[in-house]
This record gives sequence, structure tokens and C-alpha cells, in this order.
Amino acid sequence: MKLITKLMLAGSTLLSVSLPALADTPDWRYVEGGYTRYGFDNSNIEPDGLHVAGKYLLDGNFYANGEFGWLDESGFDFTTLTLGGGYRLSVNNTTDAYVGANFERIDADNYDDNGYSLVTGVRSMISPELELNGELGYFDVDEGDITLKVGANYYFNPQFAVGASYKFIDDADVLQVTARYAF
Repeated sequence: MKLITKLMLAGSTLLSVSLPALADTPDWRYVEGGYTRYGFDNSNIEPDGLHVAGKYLLDGNFYANGEFGWLDESGFDFTTLTLGGGYRLSVNNTTDAYVGANFERIDADNYDDNGYSLVTGVRSMISPELELNGELGYFDVDEGDITLKVGANYYFNPQFAVGASYKFIDDADVLQVTARYAF
């Protein structure tokens, strides 16, 4: 009897300690905005400015996303638009994998073009406050390029977070610093 009581007490103590330490799955319903800086290879032009973005989970697995950025560098205007969606798959309680396809638009002073991008990635809540993400993609506006994006978001509470990401594209690097509201 004492052994059963000790095992039940130990099990309930372990369970009560373990559950709060587990994070939830990443949130797929949010809006965010912040600062963006592009760095182009072999060019002194480094436009920076603002962007707004969001994702919305349509049902258990399909999501829609969008992003608009407007940047400037000494009179050189540069805007970007991404609209698309994808499918997310829960890997475990804290990690989701996803695939997506997007319409892409770039509008600059002397250059306007449309294209598409394909992405696959992983988002993981490594703690209740910290989300890490990584993404591999193919971006084709004018010519196709492989992309690699890494980022992190720190949640002050379940609704508000700040984050940063860095995206490598063949001829450009993109740095973003964001504030996020999840709903």
C-alpha cells in the first residue's frame, strides 16, 4: 500500500512539473509589422522600411498568408507583395511543419515583375515564450533562386511577441524585426 501511494505521489508530482514546462503548438493566426532591410550583393543600395504581414489558419491544417513591404533608399522606392497559402502538419505538441505556395510582386522605380515562391519549413515552440523557425524555399521573380530563412519570436504573453528573422536569397539578404499580435 505504501509503495502504491509513493508511486502515485511521484507520478502526480512528475506530471504536475512536466505539464507547465511544455509549450503549445505555434500560433497560426496573427498579424505583425516591423522594420525590414534589404542588402543586395554587388550594390551600394540597401533599402529599408516597414512591412505588415499575417497568417490565418482557415481550418485545422490549411492557412492563408500575406505580406506587404514598402522600402526606400535615397529616393529609390521598392515595394513587395506576397499572397498565398499552404498546409501545416503537426509534428508533435510543440512543432509544426508546413508547405506553401505564394504569388510574389516586386515594384521598384525601374523594375516591376510578378512571380511565385514555394516554401517548406518548421516552426517550433521550444518553450512557452520562445518560437524558433526555419524555412527553405524557391523564389522566382525574373529568375529562380533558392531561399533560406531563420527566425525567432519571443512571446511576452500568449498574444504579444517580438521577433527577428534573416532570409538569404541568391543576390540579396533580408533582415526583419517585428512585433506580433496573435489572436
